[in-house]
Amino acid sequence: MADPFIEFHIDVSRWAKLAAVFPEMGIILGEEMETGMDESGMLLTGMVAARTSVNYGLLRSSIGWPGGFEKSGSLLDALRGIVGASDMAGASGVSTSAYVTYVEEGTPPHWAPIGPLKLWAIRKFHDERAAYAVQYKIAKWGIPSVRMFYRAWQEGGRDKVTKIFHQVPVRAIKRFEARVRA
Repeated sequence: MADPFIEFHIDVSRWAKLAAVFPEMGIILGEEMETGMDESGMLLTGMVAARTSVNYGLLRSSIGWPGGFEKSGSLLDALRGIVGASDMAGASGVSTSAYVTYVEEGTPPHWAPIGPLKLWAIRKFHDERAAYAVQYKIAKWGIPSVRMFYRAWQEGGRDKVTKIFHQVPVRAIKRFEARVRA
């Protein structure tokens, strides 16, 4: 079972060499990398949320980009970004960090608790009796996967993040040139 989040790594070792030659460029590159990471995180958050099924909206609203990102390597070799679900209490008492796995990957057949299904059936069909049919279907076939993280990454997320980070050195060089000329 895959982890229900998107994790991406950006190799910035070439940029670190450039920053070593021009220290002022290192500051600009750092700012542009942070901007690129935040832009990527917010973009992916929106893409995943748009693909997330909604009951109460708690799972969708828990999808997010954590503040900041992780730097790794000797000086600065890589950036690591993660988009995932924060830990909020769901209507059934199950935290969203656990529930997101069931939604992303699906479940095998099991006997689902009727309480949350009744609430869903009342909201959806104005009749709690529909919950028993859904409970039976889950017991017989399980719950299909939604794969919102996987689909967001495969359906353009990877390409858009790559494009964002191809622009980082371009923007940094333009800013550096503007400072040198000023």
